[in-house]
Amino acid sequence: MGPQLPPLSASQLETLLACLDPQLQGFGGADCWLADARAYLHRLNGDGLENPSVAALHVWLDAWAKAEGNRETLRLALQVLQQQGSGA
Repeated sequence: MGPQLPPLSASQLETLLACLDPQLQGFGGADCWLADARAYLHRLNGDGLENPSVAALHVWLDAWAKAEGNRETLRLALQVLQQQGSGA
């Protein structure tokens, strides 16, 4: 089993989903979705200090990519988490 997705607040989840917007697909290489997600992590860690939850999310995203995950499947998984969190 791979690394666990660290807990995300509703606003963090919403921002990550926005970074993975399918309309952004095609503005880079095959793994540009991962670059978008890494840009999100950089914003979370804006003060330059290493945040353990941000580091854990980075590890999790890398594992997702290595398991041949893509933008669409990641977005679907995060949308499910968002719906579960909202009680929908």
